[in-house]
Amino acid sequence: MSEFYVGYQPKAPRRLGRFVGRVAAALIGLSVGVSLVLVSAQSPFADSKFNYLRYTDQEGVLIREPYPTLLTREGDFLIVGPGKHGADSLVQGLNLRRVRLKGSLIHRGQDSMLEILPGSVHPTGGPVDPGPTTSLGPLTLAGEIVDSKCYLGVMNPGSGKIHRDCAVRCISGGIPPAFIVKDSMGRLRTLLLTGAGGRKLNLEVLDLVAEPVRISGQLFRSGERLILQAEPSDFRRLPTRE
Repeated sequence: MSEFYVGYQPKAPRRLGRFVGRVAAALIGLSVGVSLVLVSAQSPFADSKFNYLRYTDQEGVLIREPYPTLLTREGDFLIVGPGKHGADSLVQGLNLRRVRLKGSLIHRGQDSMLEILPGSVHPTGGPVDPGPTTSLGPLTLAGEIVDSKCYLGVMNPGSGKIHRDCAVRCISGGIPPAFIVKDSMGRLRTLLLTGAGGRKLNLEVLDLVAEPVRISGQLFRSGERLILQAEPSDFRRLPTRE
């Protein structure tokens, strides 16, 4: 005679109880295994950071074009304002001047940025020659257009379609657009994106943010920065992989 269980009874029959226990243990083990597989399949977060509201004193030469940058003994730092805003309005009249300012570090790999404290930028010296910009020649690269502030550490991962709306608002607000590509070793590299002659490209690239894109242009090196000068007419949207 087969066992059955009536719900109001305090205890199930022994054989039925053992069967239900085995099934429950198997389901728990399966769910844990599936969870581990899904976690291991995810790409690791980038080694990036944002020292939010932790301001440090910085000194160096300020370059306003194409996007505000501070050249220091420790390296080159892109400069942005708080929130989704660039720093153009905070550094007016200070191009090629020695300055002192307070900024929060944003960092990813070889690239660094400072979110500066409004009102903290003060000149400390006269005009300075920032050094030459070197042309590395024409090239065509495939990658993704991102807003440099989120990508470098404010958001993680800070790229891809899930981040598109945020990136569009940041670039619209003056955050420098960046082009993320892979070099010959498969490493991600961050290129600042400008128009021909170093023209800022903010509103002109919004339709292609977070999309796979191929861009043909001229590559330049300025200090530690790689800058890709290209006209939006030379941007080509690539097919999206399903």
